Amino acid sequence: MNPLIPAPWDFDPPANLRIEDIRTVGGLAPYADAWADLLLQSPAASPMLSYPQISAFFETQVPASQTWLCLLAFEDGKLIALLPLIAVRSFGALGLSILCLKTPYDILHTSGVDCLTVHGRENLIELFMDYLSRIPCAWPLIRLRELPGHSPSMVYLNRPGAKFHAVQNICGYENYIEIPATVEQFHAGLSSNFRRQVKRGGRKLEELKDVRFRCREATRSTAENMRRFEEVEDAGWKGAGNSSIKAVEGNSKFYAIAAERFQKHGWMEWNFLETGDQTIGAHYAVRMNRTVFLLKIAYDEAYSACSPGNQLLEKAIEHACQAGDVAEINCVSDCAWHKNWGMKKRTLHDLVILPDLPVISALVSTLLNSKTFHQLKERRDKKSLPAIA
Repeated sequence: MNPLIPAPWDFDPPANLRIEDIRTVGGLAPYADAWADLLLQSPAASPMLSYPQISAFFETQVPASQTWLCLLAFEDGKLIALLPLIAVRSFGALGLSILCLKTPYDILHTSGVDCLTVHGRENLIELFMDYLSRIPCAWPLIRLRELPGHSPSMVYLNRPGAKFHAVQNICGYENYIEIPATVEQFHAGLSSNFRRQVKRGGRKLEELKDVRFRCREATRSTAENMRRFEEVEDAGWKGAGNSSIKAVEGNSKFYAIAAERFQKHGWMEWNFLETGDQTIGAHYAVRMNRTVFLLKIAYDEAYSACSPGNQLLEKAIEHACQAGDVAEINCVSDCAWHKNWGMKKRTLHDLVILPDLPVISALVSTLLNSKTFHQLKERRDKKSLPAIA
């Protein structure tokens, strides 16, 4: 076991509350359904905060040299909050240390992981911080990456009276499409030049044989849809740039496990564009409440004249309009091509939370806000980017 985190320590929570400190995927599995119920009650509901994504991350992406833990809070036996964490490093002297923790993060597929609570109970993060503050001879410092403003920790920390220090920085954006009542309304918001471009690709597509759009494909197994997605993604620029699922070690297992677990909750959404027995466009997406999270996209560059990526996205938007059960398609990224689709931007924040310690908290906050620290962070993040992002 990682010496950074000792075995669960003594903690006396307030009346009617209980904390479970779980450190194995098998230990999390019994709470999958309760986790799903909690997630769907949160305004911050997202695949990134789900049991399928987090459990698959812990199972496949955390090296054996690191320890992770997932803190679950119960009130009168009901799951009301949770916080997944990974121990990173510890530094200090004279028997005292600052313990650096982070929520699960990977630049290719996992971001925005936060404490999960229902609306109005965001202050439950105080319970987790109180628990972590009882680690013998250590002060916890938690880093969270790419949180939207409606994420529980952001909501809590932007209210008066927060019990601990926090350093916030805008780190980027995620772009999303608001789904109107009709397809005509959506098209009216696009530039005439881009509409012509999409139509031109559509005419080229009509020249192919046996063209099929499969939106919310559910006739094939999850494993078969995963195989088809991986193949078309790896055949394009992502494969050439070593950023496809198949090209990155451990990613195939991660996405396959997550997809199977999303499917069990009825959240997995596959979209495909096919001609004959060839897949030329694909979406790996999750539909949760009234939002579709477009986690991964792929298209076959051999068919670029047909613009299969544009054709499939247009069909997915059309399908969402007609279904009437989607308010937003969240692309979970910020790419130049999103401008063509009239997407809106949502600001994302990096956050560092530390306990309220006289002098020490102020010093650490000053360091984290310093220009030198941000330059070092930017340099490190650039090194983490794939060859083609």
